[in-house]
Amino acid sequence: MTPGPTEVSSRVRNAMSLPIQNPDIDEEFFDFYHDLEEKIQKIYQTVDDVIILGGEGILGLEASVASTVEKNDKVLCLSNGIYGDGFANFVENQGGDPVLCEFSYDKILSPEKVKTFVEEDSFKAATMVHCETPTGTLNNLREILSILKDAGILTIVDAVSSLGGTRVPTEEMDICIGGSQKCFSAPPGLTTLSVSEEAWDVIMEKDQNTHYTNLALWKEMWFGEEYFPYTHSVSNIYALSEAIDIILEEGLEKVFKRHEKCAEKCRESTKNLDLELYPKKESYCSPTVTALHLGGMAKDLQKRIREMHDILLATSLGDFENDILRIGHMGHNATIEKVERTMNALRDVLNNTEI
Repeated sequence: MTPGPTEVSSRVRNAMSLPIQNPDIDEEFFDFYHDLEEKIQKIYQTVDDVIILGGEGILGLEASVASTVEKNDKVLCLSNGIYGDGFANFVENQGGDPVLCEFSYDKILSPEKVKTFVEEDSFKAATMVHCETPTGTLNNLREILSILKDAGILTIVDAVSSLGGTRVPTEEMDICIGGSQKCFSAPPGLTTLSVSEEAWDVIMEKDQNTHYTNLALWKEMWFGEEYFPYTHSVSNIYALSEAIDIILEEGLEKVFKRHEKCAEKCRESTKNLDLELYPKKESYCSPTVTALHLGGMAKDLQKRIREMHDILLATSLGDFENDILRIGHMGHNATIEKVERTMNALRDVLNNTEI
C-alpha cells in the first residue's frame, strides 16, 4: 500500500508476458502504440500529442526541462515540497536561472503569491507539482495555470502521482508528466507526457544538446517519420496498455470517485486513531495518498506493520523520513477493503507499541 510503485493486477502481469514484437520495424507494433497514445489521451483528457518515454517518471521531469530550457533562461519553480524543489536542479543543469517561489510543505501553492512573482519578473517557463507525494499534498493548479498562461509562460507540471486518480487540469498545461507505476498501476519503467503546440514550438526552436532527454527527436522521428529515437520497452508498453484499458473500462469519473471514497475512509480511520494528518488541513490532502505525521515513529511502525501484517507502507523523504508514514490508496490499491485492512493493521500495531 505504498504511493507507488503500486500493486499490479494479474491482467497487467499477463499482458507483460506477451511475446515480444520488434518496436523498431514491426508495423503491427506501430499500430498498437498509436492506439495506446489515443487511450492515454483519454486519461489525460486532452487532444495534445502524447509521448511514452522508456524510463521512470523522473525521466519525464528532466526531459521536459532539458528540452525547453536554455542557458540563462529564467524559470519560475513553484514549490511546496521535495519534488517542486527538485525542478530547480534540472533547470540549473541546463544553465538556466531557477527562481524559487517557495511555500511551506504543509500548505498548497497560492495564486496570489505566484501572481506577485509573475508581475515582478519575466520568465520563460514555470514548473510545479500537482501531488507532492512525500507529504500527501494536492495543489489546486487551475487559477495558477491561468495566471501563467496569461503571462505567456510555458507550464511544466509533474502529475505523476495524480494522473489517473483525480482530475488534472491538463487543458491548461503545456507539458503534463505522468508515470506508469502510480495511479495507472502498471510496472515502473515508463513516463507519459502530453505536449501542447506552444510547448512544441519552444522545443523545436531550442538548440538541443542531449539525446535520451530530447523531446524534439520524438517530433522529428516518431510524429514525423514513424520510428522511435531508441528501442522501446515493449513489455512495459503491453502492461501499460492493459492498465489503461482497466481504467477506461471502469470509467474515469468512477475511478476518481473511488479514489475520493478511499481517501475519506483512510482519513476517517486516522481521526479515530487520534493520529495527525500531514498536511493538517484535510482539504489540502491528496485523494491518492494519505500522509500521517508521527514524529519520529514512522520507520518503526512501517517495520512492525510489515512484520505483523505483511503490509508494506512507505515513510517519507528528506527531513520527513522518520516523521511521516504514507498510505498509498491509488490505482489497483484504491479499494475500501484494502484501506480498511491497512488501517486495522495500523490500529493493532499501535495497540501493541509503547509510545
